Amino acid sequence: MAIVLRTELKFEAPFLRKAAEIPAEDVDYREFVFRLALAICGERDGAEDVAQDVLLTLFKHRAKLRCVDNPQAWVRRVTVRCATRYLKRAHKTEPLDFNQQSREPASQLVDVYDVLRLLTPEQRAILGMALHQGLSYREISEALNIPEGTVASRLSAAKAAFQKRWEA
Repeated sequence: MAIVLRTELKFEAPFLRKAAEIPAEDVDYREFVFRLALAICGERDGAEDVAQDVLLTLFKHRAKLRCVDNPQAWVRRVTVRCATRYLKRAHKTEPLDFNQQSREPASQLVDVYDVLRLLTPEQRAILGMALHQGLSYREISEALNIPEGTVASRLSAAKAAFQKRWEA
C-alpha cells in the first residue's frame, strides 16, 4: 500500500498537515480528534501525540468505523481513552492538596490550564467533553461506556475539584 502525504490540509497542527492520506470517513475526524485531545491534555504537544495515536487507531480499525451505528461517538471514545492513557503515562497530574497555601497572590490571574493539569486524567476528560465539547450526559456516557448517573456524579466531582483548586 502506498502512503501519499497530503499538503493541502489547512489545520493548525503541523502533524495534521503531514498525516498520511486515509479513507474519507476518517478525514472528517482529524480536527475533531485534535480539539478534543487538546481540551483533555491542555497542551499542544500532548494533544498532537494523542491525535496521532487516535488517527492510527482509526486507520487500523477503519472497517469497524464503517460498521458502528454512531461513528463520532466511537471516535470520541477512542480519543478519550488515548488521552487519559497519555496523561497517565506522562505523569502530568499532581495529587490535589487542598491544605496547600495559594501559589499566587489573589490579584494574579490563574491560568485555567494550570488548574486543569492538577486534576486527574479522568476528571480532565469529563470536563473537556462536557464543557469544552458541549456534549450531553448521554453522549459522555456513550464515550466513556458508563451510566448517565455516573457521568453526573463524576462531572459534579470534577467541577468541585476544579473549583477548590481554582480558589486555592
